[in-house]
Amino acid sequence: MTLITSVEQINKNNFFIFIPSSNKLEAIKINFNVKLDDLLEINHQKDIVLKNTRNFLEDKFSNNILLWGAKGMGKSSLVKCMVDYCNKEFNKDLKLLEVLNNNIENLIDIVHQLSKYRHKFIIFIDDISFKYNDNNFSLFKTLLEGSLLSHVKNVRYYITSNLRHLSHNSINTSNNDIENKEANQNLISLSDRFGCWVGFYDSNQEQYINIVKYYLKKNSIKFSENLKRKALNWSIEKGNFSARTAEQFVKNMKC
Repeated sequence: MTLITSVEQINKNNFFIFIPSSNKLEAIKINFNVKLDDLLEINHQKDIVLKNTRNFLEDKFSNNILLWGAKGMGKSSLVKCMVDYCNKEFNKDLKLLEVLNNNIENLIDIVHQLSKYRHKFIIFIDDISFKYNDNNFSLFKTLLEGSLLSHVKNVRYYITSNLRHLSHNSINTSNNDIENKEANQNLISLSDRFGCWVGFYDSNQEQYINIVKYYLKKNSIKFSENLKRKALNWSIEKGNFSARTAEQFVKNMKC
């Protein structure tokens, strides 16, 4: 397999997505309306990812990262913003390649081809999870740690999931407790191969309102008690206090 992508396209662009039907890495033009500083209430998580990414760019020790936890708290946005931030702030040429979570079987060929470029790549897979009998589970585990391709110096995986161990609880496939324990340990073994875990947690009401205030101000909308009440009602309808819910509320106010 040869990825049909010109060196010129790699040089000119920083964001790509793998298209399996055409076997291409297609460049994606992204308008970054959200910057790294816009991601609130996750400063600790930002610090961890930034340090690892700088180490990767500076040829120091760096890890594959698993960003796991509460939905809508900026896991995916952090990965994309981090690439943009590092390239602008440190004058780097880091590339991000998104591989959709149903194209994991193509990673062997993708990583092999990326190893031939001089650029550094983050392979980004969003919202990944495996069932106990998923065929891609063992493949991905081997690629992370165990394969010769695990040691490619210019590639790191930044993966997001709502699940800490990337896998749904195993069903009992045997009446033997030892066999069931081994099956569950096998599922956990995938997440253990990530050198860096970054956890994201649900916001509380105060944090949610702070995020709402920030985005209102950014959009030149004055905060008021009436807007606070509407924002809280919006969160009740959405069922959470996430940053995504806050941003969606402010966008709705602009409509």
